[in-house]
Amino acid sequence: QGMSPQVTFHPKGRSIDVPEGTSLLEAAILAGVEVNSACAGNGVCGRCKVIVEGDVESEPSAKVTGEEWSTGYRLACRTKVKGECTVFVPEETQLRPMQIVGGGTGTELKAFTPVVRAVLAKLRPPSLQDNDGDLERLLKGIGCEPGTVEVPLSLLREVPRALREGEWTATAFLDGGRLVDLQPWDRTSRSFGAAVDLGTTTVALQLVDLGTGEMVAQVSDYNRQLMYGEDVLARIMYCEENGGERLRRLAVDTIDHMLAQACSSGEGCEGKGSRICADEVRAMVVAGNTTMVHLLLGLDPRSIRYEPYAPVTNLPPSTTAGELGVAINPRAAVHLVPGRASYVGGDVVADVIASGMARGEGVCLLIDVGTNGEVVLGNREWLLACSASAGPAFEGGEVRHGMRAGEGAIERVSLRGGVRYSVIGDTRPKGLCGSGLIDLVAQLFLTGALDKKGHLQPSERVREGEDGKEYVLVRSRDVERDGYDLKANGMARFPMDEVERRRDITVTEADIANVIRTKAAIYAAAEVLLDTAGLAFGELERVYIAGGFGHHIDLDNAVAIGLLPDLPRERFTFLGNASLDGAKLYLLSGEMREEALRVHRAMAYVELSTDQRFFERFSSATFLPHTDLRRFPSVK
Repeated sequence: QGMSPQVTFHPKGRSIDVPEGTSLLEAAILAGVEVNSACAGNGVCGRCKVIVEGDVESEPSAKVTGEEWSTGYRLACRTKVKGECTVFVPEETQLRPMQIVGGGTGTELKAFTPVVRAVLAKLRPPSLQDNDGDLERLLKGIGCEPGTVEVPLSLLREVPRALREGEWTATAFLDGGRLVDLQPWDRTSRSFGAAVDLGTTTVALQLVDLGTGEMVAQVSDYNRQLMYGEDVLARIMYCEENGGERLRRLAVDTIDHMLAQACSSGEGCEGKGSRICADEVRAMVVAGNTTMVHLLLGLDPRSIRYEPYAPVTNLPPSTTAGELGVAINPRAAVHLVPGRASYVGGDVVADVIASGMARGEGVCLLIDVGTNGEVVLGNREWLLACSASAGPAFEGGEVRHGMRAGEGAIERVSLRGGVRYSVIGDTRPKGLCGSGLIDLVAQLFLTGALDKKGHLQPSERVREGEDGKEYVLVRSRDVERDGYDLKANGMARFPMDEVERRRDITVTEADIANVIRTKAAIYAAAEVLLDTAGLAFGELERVYIAGGFGHHIDLDNAVAIGLLPDLPRERFTFLGNASLDGAKLYLLSGEMREEALRVHRAMAYVELSTDQRFFERFSSATFLPHTDLRRFPSVK
C-alpha cells in the first residue's frame, strides 16, 4: 500500500495526508480549513471554489465558468485527490467572522435573580458537642434543609477541603435546588454565566458576571457545522447517513472556542482580578432552533424532517456541562430555552421574551428575518407562531454574489443620483449581504430599472450574463469611482482596493426572483397569522424585527419590496439579535425563566405547509411590492 497523497492549503499553510479519492472539501474539513459549503458538498451552491495545482480529478460544473476553469478554479466538493496537490482558498470561499448585533431590546429586570446564586456560609467548626457531618453543617449554614439539595458526588468529595481551607467560611454556588460549586471564602470570588444563541449559521455568546449582571465579553463565530450544509434539513440528512455525533461535537467545539475567546478577553473585568477561568463559568443558557438543540444534545433529529414534524422534545431538560462536554465548570448546569415546535424553537421564545410582546395588551408582530422566517403574533393573552421556510437569500444563500454580513459585504445601496454603496469594514467589496440586497432590489424597482415581476429593464448597467440578464452594481474596472460610504454625514468617498479577483459584482434576475420568493413567504406568513386572529396589519401596535442583521435593514426599502407592511415607521422596532438577549434575560431573571415557560405553553403553532391560505397569499406577494398596491400607499 503506497503513501497517502499530501494536500497543502493556502493561505493557512496547512498540510494533511489523505487517502486517494478524498474530495478536497473533505480534506479541508480534516485539515481544519474552513471552506464555505452551503449545500453540504452536493455541488449545487458553487460556494466552495478553490484554485488547484497538482494531481486531482475534477468534474466540470456549471458553477465554474470556462475562464475560471482555465485558471485552475474547481469546486472543492467535486474534486478528488489523486496525488500531491496545492490548494489556494480565495477570500470569497473562506468563512469570515460575521457582523452580529446583540443588545438593544431594553427589557429591564424587575428583580436580579440569576440562575446561579452565591451564598456565603460562615460556619462553626465541629466539636465533640456538635459533630454533624461537613455537608449537613454546610447546608444548614446556607439555610437549606439537609436532604433537600442535590449534591454531585464529585463536589461532595471536595467539601472537607473547601471548608477547612477557608477556616469554615466558604462560598456556595446554588442553581435552584442543586449545589454546583463550593469555594473557600475569598473576597475576589467571582461567578460567571454564558448566554448562547446557537444559530444554524452563526453562534453568538455573551459572558455575564452573575454577581452584577454586567456583560464582560461578547463574541460571535460561524457554527462549525456549516460545512455540512447551510440549513437544518441538510444537517438532518447528514445525521441520517452518518449519525449525529460528528455534528454534536462540532456544536460543542464552536461553543468551546468562543468561551475561550470570551474568558481571555475579560472586557469589563478591570479591577476584578485576572483572566476568567473556565471553572468560574458556573451556568450556561442556550437558545437555539429545535434542530440545533437536538444536535447539541445528541438527540435524534430525523422526526423533525417528516410529517407530522414531531421532535424528541420541545422542552429539553437541563443537563450539565460535564455531560455535554462543554469546557466550563463540569458541574455547571446547561439550561435550554424551551421551544414550541419543530420549526419554532427556543430561539423564537427567546425573541419573544426579549421583545416584551407577551407582557403588553397591544397586539404585536415579531418577524425573525432569517432562513426559517419565523413570525409570532399576539400579546399577553395569546400568541400565534409559524415558520415560513423563507430560504437563505437574506443570509447570502442562493444569490450569485450573496454573502453573509461580514467584512467586504455591501450593506447599503442607493441608486438615486448615481450608484452608491457602503461596505462593512470600509474595505473592497466582495458581495452583497441581506440588507444590501434589500436596498438594491428596492432601488432598482423605485428607479424603474426593475418591473413589478422582477424583470430588469434595459439600461447601461444591464447586460446578458451566463445566467440571463444581470445588473452590474460594482464594475471591477472603476471600483474607486463607484465606492461610497453611506454614513450620517452624507455620502463621503473612501478609497478601496480592487474588487476581489477583479470581478464585477452583479445581481441576476434569478437572484431577484429568490429575493421576491423570500420576502413573499415572510409577508404571507404574517398575513396568515393575522387572518387566523381576525386582525389586519393596521391594528398592530408594534412590529418587532429580529435577526442578526435586523438593525441594518432600511425600513423604506424593506417596505418598497413588500417584505414589511406599509405602516407608520414609528411602529417598527429593531431588536438585533433578540435570541441572544433573551438567553441573557433567562440567565439573569427568574421572572424571565417563568415567562419563557409561559410562552412555551401559551403559543399556538400554525402549520403553513398544509394551509391553503398561505399558498394563496404567497402567490399574491410574489410581485413588487404586491399584487394589491393599495396595501403599499407609500411606495411610489
